[in-house]
Amino acid sequence: MKKKRIFSGILSICLLVSTMCIPTFGVEEDSKGLEQAIVATKKVITVPDSYTDFTHYSSERETSEGKIMVWSFNWSEKEGKNGFISASIGENGFLYDYNKHTGDENHSGLAQVTKDTAQISAEEFLKKVIPTSEGVMKRVDGNSNISSNEEYNFTYQKFVNEIPVNFIIVNIGVNKYSGEITSFNGENPGIKRLEYPTLDNVIEAPASEKAYIDKLGVNLKYYSYYDYKEKKMKIFAGYSVDDNKYKAIDGKTGQVITILNEDKIYNKNLANSKGDESITASSKTELSKEEQEAVNNVAGLISKEKAESIIKESTDILTAEMKVIDASLNKNESSEKYVWQIGFEGGYGKVNAQSGELISVHFYDNKVKGNKNISKLEAKDVAENFLKKVTPNKFVQTKYEEQNEPVLKISGQEEESSSYFNFVRQVNGIEFVNNSLRIEVDKTNGKVIGYDNNWYDNATFPDISQAMTKEAAFNKIKQLKSFGLQYVMLDKDHVGLVYNFKNLDRNYIIDPISGIRLDFMGQVYKENKLPEYTDISGHWCEKTVKELLENGYYIDGDKFNPNMNITQINFLKYIYSPMKNNYTDDEFYDMLFKEGIIKKEEKSSSSFVSNQDAAKFIIRYLGHDKIATHPEIFSNPFKDNVQEQYKGYAAMCYALNIIRGDRNGNFNGTHNLNNAEAALIVYNLVKDNKR
Repeated sequence: MKKKRIFSGILSICLLVSTMCIPTFGVEEDSKGLEQAIVATKKVITVPDSYTDFTHYSSERETSEGKIMVWSFNWSEKEGKNGFISASIGENGFLYDYNKHTGDENHSGLAQVTKDTAQISAEEFLKKVIPTSEGVMKRVDGNSNISSNEEYNFTYQKFVNEIPVNFIIVNIGVNKYSGEITSFNGENPGIKRLEYPTLDNVIEAPASEKAYIDKLGVNLKYYSYYDYKEKKMKIFAGYSVDDNKYKAIDGKTGQVITILNEDKIYNKNLANSKGDESITASSKTELSKEEQEAVNNVAGLISKEKAESIIKESTDILTAEMKVIDASLNKNESSEKYVWQIGFEGGYGKVNAQSGELISVHFYDNKVKGNKNISKLEAKDVAENFLKKVTPNKFVQTKYEEQNEPVLKISGQEEESSSYFNFVRQVNGIEFVNNSLRIEVDKTNGKVIGYDNNWYDNATFPDISQAMTKEAAFNKIKQLKSFGLQYVMLDKDHVGLVYNFKNLDRNYIIDPISGIRLDFMGQVYKENKLPEYTDISGHWCEKTVKELLENGYYIDGDKFNPNMNITQINFLKYIYSPMKNNYTDDEFYDMLFKEGIIKKEEKSSSSFVSNQDAAKFIIRYLGHDKIATHPEIFSNPFKDNVQEQYKGYAAMCYALNIIRGDRNGNFNGTHNLNNAEAALIVYNLVKDNKR
């Protein structure tokens, strides 16, 4: 299977470098600034002479020191070649991001550069980008240590006094075949010197943990996931610390402290789709059961005109001039609601076509500006009165959630002219993450200009009466992601020393009964990390297994169990290691059926795999099944007999150096493979990337 190259995205965490020796350049005039930027960039990266097609643009970027000019460059090959290089550099001389793609489709199979060698290259590049990095930037585990098809990825974080600095992190990618640096990213560098608090008078870890539990806590909530394949809504409970994203415990006082938040919100709630306003059934063609059911459902819906009137009655902003420009009736698959969406000039609204309930209304071209400047408290009164009017029964089931940022952001609406409010649904005394009533109030005229009613009417919630305590939940999460001291930005000029969870991602949810980590679907979380086997040292398969590991091929578990028979599902997952975590077990088999790797009647996930089974699966994986099913055209290359139906598969695996038989030249078709033997087959399969 051809694999597409995956480029690293720019990290969404802020990067502030305390001391840099990178030369800065000015922006006195475009030509001189451009020249200086190109020269500074090419001191860090190498652009081959064949990359002659050059384009550029400049833009302003917000940093801790205000706006700076950033130059973005693209170099590419001509004459039908696909190589390109992109890079962005700021006027402060910092390389923000860099990507290189050679366009070489022959870069496939097992890596030609070891991970250790690649790490040396990454650290040499890091010294160019951040000359002061040596001794302070240390490699850390990112969210995943499974490499992409073409890159090894390394994450580096700054440490001061052996304490991690959570705002200075970079990511570097190294090509597995050439050893070249092919990607780099960081965000928002600053070159001013920052002072880091000393470790004097730091409170002890147990005291910080108690303070976190008492003053911030872990939060028990309901979450939801809609399975579009099964057409089912799953609601599950979980403990998490996500609410504390911008909060931590001061390392010296034990008090709650607020961390600088520089995240941006770019949400557009404008998406009108045009639909037929009227459909007439004039044909006498007999309808299927499902078609007739759909007709019956639609027959009881409110009219488009009624939906318009409901929207108009909800707000006094709609004027006679704001005419209806389109309307559509759609069924929301997850809620099974039919919804009228009515587009007006300058806004739109949605109405439940069955109950007549207002679902949302937004004005993105608000012409009714006033000269008021109402307070946040006054705006909150406006929001609450609106909710009491349009959805009183749901409003009483919510709890107001203080917002540090806009919940809604309408294109063209100035942020400072609006106040935003979120009223979160409460069930069994806890928050339901996915359900809320959200409001935007224009402070210049005191009117509601944005409303979203996200609510599952027929939801069933699991019992939480046996949930563990918050203290127990904290300890479970602490086992998953280390809790300890770190340096954070408190504002644009000050660094704080706090106790907090250290890991780079914060999406940890644990089951409140069992304490097992859950994923966003409410299933047991699968760690997307390469295992570190403890039982292959000295075994004949050790080198093979380790090389496969470096290339992202592995069997789940802390132990490899080299002498244990391999099951069907584990053998197939070994082959599909780079993509297996994208599927549940059922989805994985569905993919195999579709790809023709295995037939439905052959599915037996826990059965053992024989040599002849392995040969059959491998040849199908390579796409040669039609040839292999003609045993009459093959000679048996093995010394023992091969069953007729497997002769083609066995001969092709022999010719491709994938399965060569035992020391005596025997195929041993019915012999069940152990994990070590399976590793050798997978190694032989992928080393030349024969698919």
